[in-house]
This record gives sequence, structure tokens and C-alpha cells, in this order.
Amino acid sequence: MMRICTAPMWNKHFGYVLLEVLIVVGLLAFLLSLGVISYSALWGGRQFQHQAQELVNLFQMAQEASAQSDRRYAVILDFVEQKYVLRQFASLDLQTIPEEEAVIHTGYFTDRFQLDYVLYDDLEDTRDKENVTEARFYAGRSGWQYGGKVVIRDGDGNPWSILISRMVQPVRLVEGDVPILLPQKPDEMRF
Repeated sequence: MMRICTAPMWNKHFGYVLLEVLIVVGLLAFLLSLGVISYSALWGGRQFQHQAQELVNLFQMAQEASAQSDRRYAVILDFVEQKYVLRQFASLDLQTIPEEEAVIHTGYFTDRFQLDYVLYDDLEDTRDKENVTEARFYAGRSGWQYGGKVVIRDGDGNPWSILISRMVQPVRLVEGDVPILLPQKPDEMRF
């Protein structure tokens, strides 16, 4: 008598093929996840560089605009609202212009572009004070009222310094928390 089997017959080869397909799919998923992680890290780094360069450009814009006009410009870094503002004043004695006309640009700090602290070249440091709400850099016809550095941090917490010199030099973005040049006293100068 012949028996009829209703269940499908599974052979050894089908099991090996299924195992191979699962391994290939697992490897592809692993490689894809590595690619996504690498891309997001690359994107985050580029996003930080873009935002940092935007802030450097605002400092440069303030310096160049004040050198060509009778107006004074300020880059204001707001620690409370985590934003930065480029604004203008009517003259060198800081006469105000209505707010809607005075503000030229506003940008915001993020978790990938964080404001850490400001150190002026007269050694005033925002880390030394409690309840610091903002830091200001004023640009006039002959350069910056104060020089110093703005320390920002990228998404990984690494420090970067924006260096502002009192002399008419380009504002620079430098990796790390670097020292600043301090102004010399008159008796220290050679001429």
C-alpha cells in the first residue's frame, strides 16, 4: 500500500539556500546601517561647518560695513535665547535705530552648533560671571572695540574658536580652544 504525504517535502538544499539568503540579507543590513551612520556623521560635520562659517561671515560683514560707513555694527551673542544677531547703530556713539531696521541678520545655536563662552582680549571672560546674558563685539571705522574669541562646540563637544582681532584682520575659525593675542601696554611696545 502506498502512502500519500500531504506535507511539502523539505530537502537539505532548501535549508542551506534559506540560510545563505538570511546571511546575505543580514550582511546587507549591517553594511547599510554603517553607511547611514557614516553619512549622518558627515552631514553633521558639514552642518556645523556651514553654521560656524555663517557666524564668521557675520563678523566679517560687520567689520567691512563699519569701515565703509559712519555706522557702527555689533555682533551680539545671546546666551539666554541661544542666538546671534548682527545689528547696526546710527552712528559711532551708538544711537539706536528702530529694531526692525537695525537687525540685519539673526541666527540660532543648536545642539550641533553650541555657544560655549567668550573671552575678550582685556581678559573679561563670560565663564567668570554669573548670570551672563550676552556678549557683544562692536565694529567701528578703525576696527573692533575689543578683540577676543568666541568658543563654540560641535555636535561631538569639540571646541572651535572664532578669533576676532582689534586690528583690521580677517576673522578666523580655528579648530580647538586656542589662546588669543593680548594687546600690549605702551611701555611694552618697541616704537
